[in-house]
Amino acid sequence: MTVPVHLDAPGCRASFDPSDGGRLTSLMVSGHELLVSRQADAFRWGSFVLAPWVGMLRHANLNFEGADYQLPTNRPHVAVHGLVTERSWRVAGDGVLTIDVDDPWPWRFRVTQRARLTDSSIAFDLLLESDTPMPAAVGWHPWFVRRLAAPDGHVVEIELHAEPGQMWANDADGLPTGELTKPAQRPWDYCFRDLRAPPVLRWPGILELTVESSCSDWVFFDEEQNGICVEPWSAPPNSLNMADPFVVTSTNPLVASMTWTWRRL
Repeated sequence: MTVPVHLDAPGCRASFDPSDGGRLTSLMVSGHELLVSRQADAFRWGSFVLAPWVGMLRHANLNFEGADYQLPTNRPHVAVHGLVTERSWRVAGDGVLTIDVDDPWPWRFRVTQRARLTDSSIAFDLLLESDTPMPAAVGWHPWFVRRLAAPDGHVVEIELHAEPGQMWANDADGLPTGELTKPAQRPWDYCFRDLRAPPVLRWPGILELTVESSCSDWVFFDEEQNGICVEPWSAPPNSLNMADPFVVTSTNPLVASMTWTWRRL
């Protein structure tokens, strides 16, 4: 078993497990755990990287430059959340994890994540590289806890403040039709664009956390009691089969960044 990686700053600790998808397994701030703890389903806890696609890939099928590629399914009729979440990563430096992937992907690629922790923030940088042209999307899938205990013992419920301008319309399979529409009412399990401001998670009287990212698309998921997801993605679900996907080349890697900034209330 790979030794966990810890980053420490005054009042804070971030813990990563290279053997479990390189995921951020814990983020402790002022004695509070902000992430959902280990679950049986790898896609339902901590915070993990998505690559080389995000969300669902319809029928686990990829069409690129006129060729069809069939990938294994990991949910009924679809391939979900890429190929790096259930594999081991390796430590490449202080706060740096990396992974090389080929089979079952048609092209070899590398993903590297760099994380930096301070007493008021954690910043992540993602880099996806390939020597062979290939379509790609990347993102993050954090699960934030719904409830925190205040110093007097009472439990506070999380508030999600987000103002998306547009939403990808979904078809019957829950995948984008390619059309952008007016955001739906909550609860949400949709992919959005054009946020009016960075989304904010607030545990009243305890902590406020702002999520910022270079990514164009955001998935907000608040339908379950297990936790709330605020997910910056470089593209919407099934984007690799939509018009003009991002194409990684030897001189054109895919890069993305995300920062969580918090303040005590």
